[in-house]
Amino acid sequence: MPDYVRWDAPGVEVEQPGEQEKIKQVSEQFCRFQMLNFDEHHHVLRGTHLKTQGCVAGKFIVHDNLPPHLAQGMFSKPGSYDVIMRYSSLTPKLVPDNVPAPRGVGMKIFGIEGEKIWGEDKKTQDWTFNNYPVLELRDPQTTYEIADSLERNWDNMDGFVDELKKRPDADVACLPASIPPQHMVSMPEYSQSAYRYGDYVAKFGLFPIGEEQKKQKDFHIKETDPKHIISRELRKFHQAHKVEYSFCVQLLQNLEEQPVEDIGIEWDEKKYPFEQVATLEFEPQDSWLPEFRVWWDDRITVNSWHGLKVHQPLGSTNRMRRVVYAESRKLRLRENGHKESYIEPASLKEVPCQVAAAA
Repeated sequence: MPDYVRWDAPGVEVEQPGEQEKIKQVSEQFCRFQMLNFDEHHHVLRGTHLKTQGCVAGKFIVHDNLPPHLAQGMFSKPGSYDVIMRYSSLTPKLVPDNVPAPRGVGMKIFGIEGEKIWGEDKKTQDWTFNNYPVLELRDPQTTYEIADSLERNWDNMDGFVDELKKRPDADVACLPASIPPQHMVSMPEYSQSAYRYGDYVAKFGLFPIGEEQKKQKDFHIKETDPKHIISRELRKFHQAHKVEYSFCVQLLQNLEEQPVEDIGIEWDEKKYPFEQVATLEFEPQDSWLPEFRVWWDDRITVNSWHGLKVHQPLGSTNRMRRVVYAESRKLRLRENGHKESYIEPASLKEVPCQVAAAA
């Protein structure tokens, strides 16, 4: 068996000089982005993953008889859990779907037992994914620099792109614009950053396995398509087909080749393969229910810090997210007139969807 690196081994996490101050500055930047969008829409949107493309409810099934290195944390025993998932576009502004941009999903799983990071009593585990394996916001300093460029060029996106092209890490900074414009049911999705995986460290992958989904792989969005083509096609597909994904882990074996602190470096999938530990299943349903979509947009958040201690997010970008996401959420709820600063549903019974909760 390979020699997997423990989550608490020296070098897995290394706080950078001035990191806390830089994280505070980034948090302030993202709150300003939210208010710039408010000026346009008179509604505060999220600081990231602004545009909802669909919301669905289904089952998260942890596999039986996993080997010891995979039977970790919430995957240590088999089980079937209710899950909700949101498809979204990752752009700083609301843009048409026929503009190249990253996409992602966020999911909230119910009924997960274990000690929570934040100590709340809701038995939930959140996971977030984007449709490329690395992230240009690779650490707080890089995030600050890119966000500063974006803020200065808020009304001049061509200028923003030009500045990205001049960066020393331009190959990663400009990567989102080169992602194939696939429809979302056929996209591979990646956690990009690393997480504690029980005793070990892992990144996660979410891969389409439904036969009808695979047929959509080469069906690309065209510039002439309607500006809301993704949500329309998602709705049509989810209403007609069962949708399935494999949930996989990629374990840390070599810190030099698989850094945790810099998520702009891809972990070689051929050398360190993904291994399936669970399956997501979504029966045919309407992914564009107004009550579900608006409830998700306005009332809740998905954040991987909402989860078990045995799956704690690792690395500087995740430490940054812990602060940035919390401040973004507070601003969104406050400015949109909600008295709560934190909302966490306890079960599918609290979700305004048409899929029945487990008894």
